[in-house]
Amino acid sequence: MKFRVPCTKTKERGDDISLTDTLCNCSLTFMLDHHLKSNAGIPSSAPLFMFETGDSMCAPMKCAWFLARCNTIWSCEGFVSINGHGFWIGGTTHLLLLGVDPWVVMVQGRWSSQLFLGYWCKCEEILPMFISFALHSHESILNTMSSFKNKLLAK
Repeated sequence: MKFRVPCTKTKERGDDISLTDTLCNCSLTFMLDHHLKSNAGIPSSAPLFMFETGDSMCAPMKCAWFLARCNTIWSCEGFVSINGHGFWIGGTTHLLLLGVDPWVVMVQGRWSSQLFLGYWCKCEEILPMFISFALHSHESILNTMSSFKNKLLAK
């Protein structure tokens, strides 16, 4: 899925955003589809993340409100609070743990350099998958990533 945004933090003239379905319950394409269906009454001319507030009104989803809502839900479940940057780190780690090639993660995250490697969490789990790529055949790393992905999804 691909769409254009009018501006970003680093690109004033806008950018194309690509979403890839990871076939898991936290897939961006699944979540965006859910958002659009849940807010079907919002005019198509409204901003993408406008949502129905429940009182026959709608409002733009703002970062502070979204993070407060997420952190309220997570604290009820015993999880720690995170800031917005935590989503970037978590998304990067999630893709890497699914076995997505680091260079694909770099492109997907729209990084123009390899600085995204600093976002890696759980390096002790991620690095062996990609080190074996240098030591073994391409088929071997695909088998390793597939095996690790199956273990990850089974949890």
